[in-house]
Amino acid sequence: KNTLVRPEGYREWVFVGSSLGLSYSQTVDQAPARNPEIYHNVYISPAAYREFSKSGKFPEGTMMAMELFSAAVKKEPGLQGSYQNAFVALEVSVKDSKRFDGGWGYFNFPERGALKDKAEPMPQNTCWACHDKNAATDHVFSQFYPVLRAAAPSAK
Repeated sequence: KNTLVRPEGYREWVFVGSSLGLSYSQTVDQAPARNPEIYHNVYISPAAYREFSKSGKFPEGTMMAMELFSAAVKKEPGLQGSYQNAFVALEVSVKDSKRFDGGWGYFNFPERGALKDKAEPMPQNTCWACHDKNAATDHVFSQFYPVLRAAAPSAK
């Protein structure tokens, strides 16, 4: 009933943004221990992006995929900075008010270094609670995604 099959081809969806080490926590000291420097790359399904750009609302069935990669640093003559290194996880959110209390389900697909084919929703006190409290638009952290901010009808 609530199982989600891992979406194929999500890297062909609309890329909305990336962040490095971004985390909500009660104290600054909690963030690095819980979430070391991890890149988050976020994609939205094309149909949901088109509807959001027209109405400013995420329609039922919206899917967003978030890939997580470890960060590595290069420091050598002529080349310095951080880059995405090893794949860490794939997480997906789905807006489906009939299936999920609060309207959204959040899923995690890793299994001992490999991606599972399907996943059960994570408990509501994990991703859902933070998105409910901190997301700017209907459980989506649109405040961090310039592509979504630019696509919103109020920005046009």
